[in-house]
Amino acid sequence: MCFRRIFKKRYNQIVSNFADNEISLVSASPNFYGQYSLGRGQLRGNGVLILTIDNLFFEMYFPKKKFNFPLKNIRSVDTVKSFLGKTQFRNLLQISFINDKGVEDSAAWLVKNLDVWINRIEQIIKMKK
Repeated sequence: MCFRRIFKKRYNQIVSNFADNEISLVSASPNFYGQYSLGRGQLRGNGVLILTIDNLFFEMYFPKKKFNFPLKNIRSVDTVKSFLGKTQFRNLLQISFINDKGVEDSAAWLVKNLDVWINRIEQIIKMKK
């Protein structure tokens, strides 16, 4: 089975966990650069990034890892050229947030339509205040 079919199957599995009206924005192939607090040893990987009215959710295809970032905990949305010493010399989406331990943390992705992602996340956060 080719990777494209495997990814499509995983994408459909992940997205099916959300109601259609719950998803504000979705990306089928962002490259996750990691979560700062988990250190440099993390593998970069593709997966599904989903923005809802309450959360920014990411699930890697392989290995299967889930990350949920409540929008109420996101402090800022920025762009950076590198994250945890990794780069492709393109702008990355970076969020700064308060993690489940109450500590400031960050995470980053290489996404298509970067400006759309930044604007939509900021728009929902403003709406929730």
